[in-house]
Amino acid sequence: MRHPLTRSLLLALVALTPFSLQADPDLARGKALNRQCALCHGFHGQGIIGGKYPRLAGLPEYYLLSMMEKYKSGELDYQAMTVVGGLRNLSAEDIQNLAAFLSDVDLATVAPLDIPTPEDADVENGEDLYQGDCKSCHGRKAEGSKKKESPPLAGQYSEYLARQIEMFKKKDRIHADDEEDETFAAYEPQEIKDILAYITTLDDK
Repeated sequence: MRHPLTRSLLLALVALTPFSLQADPDLARGKALNRQCALCHGFHGQGIIGGKYPRLAGLPEYYLLSMMEKYKSGELDYQAMTVVGGLRNLSAEDIQNLAAFLSDVDLATVAPLDIPTPEDADVENGEDLYQGDCKSCHGRKAEGSKKKESPPLAGQYSEYLARQIEMFKKKDRIHADDEEDETFAAYEPQEIKDILAYITTLDDK
């Protein structure tokens, strides 16, 4: 669930989004809008086992708002989001309602996830690599960063993260909003697996 200070912090970050945040988003409206998203992302926004569709529940509003605006504007193009999911036709207000609802979902109480750690990965090596190269943007515990608009990685499906890394390497997606970014170019496949394995341990209870 959102910390009580989250709403005031988000209001202070209005400049990060192309619209002004509502002081009191309509969570009931957001829940109703999520019915369309649930066709792919699950009733609670928990995503799909195997990571075909990512977890949205509990992600911070700043990140959900940023990504939804990119899809709506056409900066990112995925018809399942814009057409099937109806995102293209949502108002700025409804995008905020939807983001607020998804961010507010506490999966630990409604649909607990257990992301498995692969047995053929070196978690200690993954920790060294993560803390050396990923921590500055995604946080020491993969909690994400408002300042850098980077998403949490802890609690996300490993298969989904692996696919995004491949897209970053191919430049099908732009990592860190930097077209010259080469973060993943030097990594061997096993090193990527080790990093993702380490991330699976960060939200263990």
